[in-house]
Amino acid sequence: MTAGGDTTEAVVDLPFTEAPSADGRVARGQRTRRRVADALVALLRDGDPDPTAKSIAERAGVSLRLVFHHFCDMDDLYRTVASLQLERQLTEIPEISPDAPLRTRIDNAVHYRSELFEDIARVRRAAGRRTSTSPDVTAAIMLSNTLLAQNLSGTFAPELSCFPEDEGAEVLAAIDAATSWEAWERMRRGSDLSVATARRVMTRMLSALLVARS
Repeated sequence: MTAGGDTTEAVVDLPFTEAPSADGRVARGQRTRRRVADALVALLRDGDPDPTAKSIAERAGVSLRLVFHHFCDMDDLYRTVASLQLERQLTEIPEISPDAPLRTRIDNAVHYRSELFEDIARVRRAAGRRTSTSPDVTAAIMLSNTLLAQNLSGTFAPELSCFPEDEGAEVLAAIDAATSWEAWERMRRGSDLSVATARRVMTRMLSALLVARS
């Protein structure tokens, strides 16, 4: 997203997403891949931190052989899951008008991130464990981070424009870090804060970085 509020679709590519096929056989394969990926997500959301291929096949209602017919290995399956999560994020990320009052923009930005991070937490943790073996999962996570940073750049463009260019880039990096998945995970899991308290802490950090320039 640019400072003018343009959508991120123009600047964010989704290299792992399959376009729906008109070929019936290919389309059936795509539906099976999606069913298997959805089964993995469902198991993760249910609390299984590392589902086996067998349990994924059972949840999807397919054979174990069919799982590995459609996916080279578990990293390939996690790559698909990470891409689907990223596609959803791209679709749902809000465009917060930079013309709104700063306090409103801060509240909206924190609300979106807290809702997103709570929703994806178990899937994101599992995907994070795959980054050492799957460059594609790493790339999907990096694209997700880029998308969130671009959103901040547009949302807080008036405040960021008040800084010299180099300093503005540093402030953007600071508000990006303050509102990141890693910051949220640190508050929720490391410090055992409630969602409401973590939101207030994130709001304090954003306010400290931006309110003085409003």
